[in-house]
Amino acid sequence: MLHFGVGGFHRAHQAWALQGLLNDRRPELEHWGITGVGVLPQDAAFAKTFRNQDCLYFLQRFAPEGLRDTQLISSIKEMLHVSEDYETILARIAAPETRIISFTITEGGYNVDYTTNTFIWDTPVVQEDLLRRDVPKTVFRVLAEGLKKRSMADGGAIVLMSCDNVQHNGDILRLALIEFLKRFDPSLIDWVAQHVTFVKTMVDRITPATTRAQKEAFEKTGGFHDQCLVVCEEYFQWIIEEHPGLAGLPLRDMGATVVKEVAPYEKMKLRLLNGGHSLTGLLGEALGYDRIHTAIKDDNINAVFQRYCSEEVIPTLDPIAAVHYPDYVQQLVYRFGNPMINDSTARIISGSTDKLPKFVLPVISEQLKRQTPKIKCGVLILAAWYYYLEEAFKKDQMEEVQDLNRELLLALFSEPDWDACQFITRLPVLHTLQREPVVQTLFLEYVQALRVGEIHLLINQLLH
Repeated sequence: MLHFGVGGFHRAHQAWALQGLLNDRRPELEHWGITGVGVLPQDAAFAKTFRNQDCLYFLQRFAPEGLRDTQLISSIKEMLHVSEDYETILARIAAPETRIISFTITEGGYNVDYTTNTFIWDTPVVQEDLLRRDVPKTVFRVLAEGLKKRSMADGGAIVLMSCDNVQHNGDILRLALIEFLKRFDPSLIDWVAQHVTFVKTMVDRITPATTRAQKEAFEKTGGFHDQCLVVCEEYFQWIIEEHPGLAGLPLRDMGATVVKEVAPYEKMKLRLLNGGHSLTGLLGEALGYDRIHTAIKDDNINAVFQRYCSEEVIPTLDPIAAVHYPDYVQQLVYRFGNPMINDSTARIISGSTDKLPKFVLPVISEQLKRQTPKIKCGVLILAAWYYYLEEAFKKDQMEEVQDLNRELLLALFSEPDWDACQFITRLPVLHTLQREPVVQTLFLEYVQALRVGEIHLLINQLLH
């Protein structure tokens, strides 16, 4: 396996799952391992640190009651970066032994406008990669040049598997790669169509960024100085849509559930868990909480979360025979309330320009098509986001805002006439709501309540 984006989540999820397989010591599966690949400049430092640890790290799983277990993970066999190891990366992609290329590159990493399902050609790093200068800046160029070598070497069929929080993620990956190839190497498109399987998945395990304090505590109690320590929850889920191209791969042995259609699971997770996370993080920030587990235990936030899930989200979901949605929601409350994970509201809020259009806006849009739309909690999420950005702009010009579109947000908030009305009617990622006066009216009302400190009154009115 070769994986792009070896962050904490991949190490807590797919690498951990493969470790379980390797621990079984079945001779026919012992040859499996992961080659990690970094593309972004900031990935280089991690690659160096990880290699210095011989690609070994510890994973700590926590239940709300306390530490569940600590495991040494050795399933990642090498860690490469395009700045130093590009020819080796291409050789790994071309090798017939490589059966799967997987991805956790975040929602923004696919360079797709999700409202129009189109590839964003004017992204600077895409334009640079089309010129074939220096080292690659995007996964698309790496894939294009690696799969070219594979085709020339008769490396055979391969699976490309997105493990990101993107609905229909396999289709999005196919769209992005094929669009890039149209301008980079059109001759490769037919080979990709014949030899590449694009798999749809849904993945779930809450994995916050490991803090320095957690690393120091682990060193004190465990005796190991682990700069790549990963902390995660006990819960694990990996749903994969069945496809003939998966034949012979040990995915079920790694704990994956293979289903006929992954879309209902994707929608459930993105709208309930991820959308609910955004609600908890943004309302928590507005009410002065900096941790998710303390925010979800606030009576007001918990009540809004429950109302949002039951009245606004669940009616937009598709039935899943194996899932009872109200029970799933209560499980989320239990998981969010895990104090051992110590997840920050800042992490959940980060990247909201990518997250909210996929987690929250579809719920609002589908509710607006109903005879009696339920949208108040969804609009409150957007209002809390605006309030967070407005306060961050006033404080220090959004210095602490983590978002791929931070420069755009900063430019807009710097305009003399920029206000909440401009935000809901002009922000590109909210364009699907720009002709919805009922949304705009509620949004402006909620923003004003947040500004004057009447959030408790607002929530009380919303719930009754």
